[in-house]
Amino acid sequence: MAASFTCRACGGSDFEQVVVRLPSGMLRQTDFFCCRGCRTVYFDPQTFSAGRPAGVAAMRPDLKTYGGR
Repeated sequence: MAASFTCRACGGSDFEQVVVRLPSGMLRQTDFFCCRGCRTVYFDPQTFSAGRPAGVAAMRPDLKTYGGR
């Protein structure tokens, strides 16, 4: 991780990529990250790191990627 991370919710300094278990039992790595301290989920930990501006556009994922408009 090049830049430092500070969770806006708890001040934690470490995060991990979210992994989910599919109905088939297989594990799948998602595009989301969560703070290891409080488990708050982030789309982009660098954007949501405390001390960095978080504009509305930065808070929304690209819906076209996920079948949205």
